[in-house]
Amino acid sequence: MGDQLERIYEYRVLYAKQRDLHIPLTADERARALQLQEELPDRVPAVDDRDALTVLSTPLSMQYVVAGAFGVGRVLNASAAGVAVETDDQPPNLGQRLIVHVSDSQHGVEYTFPCRVVARVIKAPASMGLRFEGMPSQTRIGHSSGLRWRSDVFPPEEHIPLSSRKIG
Repeated sequence: MGDQLERIYEYRVLYAKQRDLHIPLTADERARALQLQEELPDRVPAVDDRDALTVLSTPLSMQYVVAGAFGVGRVLNASAAGVAVETDDQPPNLGQRLIVHVSDSQHGVEYTFPCRVVARVIKAPASMGLRFEGMPSQTRIGHSSGLRWRSDVFPPEEHIPLSSRKIG
């Protein structure tokens, strides 16, 4: 799934760059966007889709933020246009905007996608279809930043608790 999600992310960045940010794509970017567009389905899949091009061999855990609330779910299908998510919570209303965070721990990446609810099923198992909107982001997780804390960075007097310092 990591490769599929990476390709979806790459396509969404190129798509948003051109369409939303009005930044012209280079010749290489246009060629790559066309290649990805041909390889990835362009419809928001349903949870029960069994299309080999959208179904994930291993569902990915996801979290979402909507109107100040949090929810969790599992991404079961993914395409260039959006994702199908199964959730234990009641899905947000149609048209609701939300932010989706999908972690791919195998590849050490978290993807963040702004989305809009375009389909919802309330009966168990609850699910929703989410259409991608806007620019996604990607963050590396589970790696060392190389930063180390040193005790000799601050002068000794700054190690004294504020409550025991004399002021004035």
